[in-house]
Amino acid sequence: MRGHTAAGYGALVVCALVLGACGIREIAVPFRGDTPTATRPQSWGLPRISIPGFGKSSSMPAEEAQCRRRLKRLGVSFRELPPIYESAACGIAHPVEVSSLGRTIALEPAATLNCAMAEEAARWAQGDLAPAARMRYLTGIRTIRQMSSYSCRRINGSGQWSEHASGNALDIGSIELKNGRTIDVARPGFFALREKSFLKRVRAGACDHFATVLGPGSNADHADHFHFDLRRRSGGSRYCD
Repeated sequence: MRGHTAAGYGALVVCALVLGACGIREIAVPFRGDTPTATRPQSWGLPRISIPGFGKSSSMPAEEAQCRRRLKRLGVSFRELPPIYESAACGIAHPVEVSSLGRTIALEPAATLNCAMAEEAARWAQGDLAPAARMRYLTGIRTIRQMSSYSCRRINGSGQWSEHASGNALDIGSIELKNGRTIDVARPGFFALREKSFLKRVRAGACDHFATVLGPGSNADHADHFHFDLRRRSGGSRYCD
């Protein structure tokens, strides 16, 4: 009787070792995607494990994750996009597609930007643009119409790459108020005093947020829109024209 019991225990031990070996083998040799579903190996032993840092990492840098948390607190509507890489000069490692710069301030069409640019645009829209509209028109901002965000191009007439090539710039052509009025950034008529005052105020406010601010009067290329970007300059200097 004891002999039968010992033999039974031995058989169980052997079976467990065999099944364990299958499990280890399953961990050591990852499943190949071209294996038919019906013949996929089953793991009966140890659970699958992943080794941190092994292979290509898709983790987001801490500063990018923190930026996205700030966007959410600002009420910005955005979605993640896959990394953009067109050339050594054109691309965004962690792009976002932004469809609003606040809970009630739409951005149309949606803009592809890096997160830092999206955050600063939202702070400008909420901290300068919206208050200026309430002060001068007694209403809020419904929609900001953008003319360009990410774009793989050089500055006109220059060999230098545009900040648009890294999603670090945003061009704004017009602003629609909640009362239905649309204000074009293009220089208003001689007697359009309220529009002039409004545009001057929001342009000046932008100089507190962006490294470069251009618009009507800067040059022919910016006669009909505002250009905002976060270009890095030595000493942190800004260019506001």
